[in-house]
Amino acid sequence: MRKLLAYAAIYIIWGGSFLAIREVVGVIPPLFAAGFRFTVAGLILILWSRFAGPVEFTARQMLRATLLGFIMFACLYAGLFWAETQISSGLAAIISAMIPMWIYAGEVILLRTQRGSLLSFGGIAAGFAGVVLLALRHRGHHAQGQAAVVAIVVTICGTLCWAVGTLMSRYLDLPKPQKMNAGWQMYSGGFFLMAAAFASGEYDDLPQTAVMLQPRVLISMAYLIVAASIIAYTAYVWIIAHDSPTRVSSYAYVNPVIALALGMTIVGERLTHRQMVGAALVIGGVVATLMGKGAKMKEPSDDDPRPQRVVSKVQLR
Repeated sequence: MRKLLAYAAIYIIWGGSFLAIREVVGVIPPLFAAGFRFTVAGLILILWSRFAGPVEFTARQMLRATLLGFIMFACLYAGLFWAETQISSGLAAIISAMIPMWIYAGEVILLRTQRGSLLSFGGIAAGFAGVVLLALRHRGHHAQGQAAVVAIVVTICGTLCWAVGTLMSRYLDLPKPQKMNAGWQMYSGGFFLMAAAFASGEYDDLPQTAVMLQPRVLISMAYLIVAASIIAYTAYVWIIAHDSPTRVSSYAYVNPVIALALGMTIVGERLTHRQMVGAALVIGGVVATLMGKGAKMKEPSDDDPRPQRVVSKVQLR
């Protein structure tokens, strides 16, 4: 029963977070909205970790976690929150599903910890073809179409940043326990996002307090902070320790389906026939990549000076 609830959390809650982002950025400027989400969520996790038991960290560990917070949370979510002002939540979810593909490519090409397989490489190719189809839907010289293409490219760049941070985290000595590490990454990422909001003038564009306190906005932000950033994250950390990584990684192709269903049902988002084909190629590419992952290469020996703990397991939306 506990395992079923954990899967429901990472499938449904993370899948629904894309629509919640869309609702928030419809009212609140994107950088400020993302910064507020992760500053608050990060503080909650830090305090939870502090009062739940001992924490271990050094100045160097905190600096490394701060770097990951910038690469993963600030870079990914700055792009994702802004992109959802230009494209649908379902489309953003489909593109975000490419993260496992980038991680696998990095493992094969850069880290050489995985052996490549024909099925996985075919999956990556299918994913790229799907994104091209999604972008072609918005081609043209009109401003709205150009902004949508830029949003797609920005979202892809954000997924690359998350993948790079994930790969880096495998060789970095970071704060302990995991809640403290993730909380500091969220908090520092939120700080950078708030700084970017200030630098871009978003504070001058904030709507009136009464507008920001509309029930729909409050519920969406609370969902992102409590459900997506804390509850689903806790479920993910638990289940990754109690089930096979391949099975857990199935969230990568379930989340877009959930996001598409919610977007169509609640706010009437629709995909064209070409976009449906592109979405099918991306999701199918992710499935093929994960199913076709080759055998692991030889792990670094005990004499390898690099830390070998996988300490950044958090995958948020």
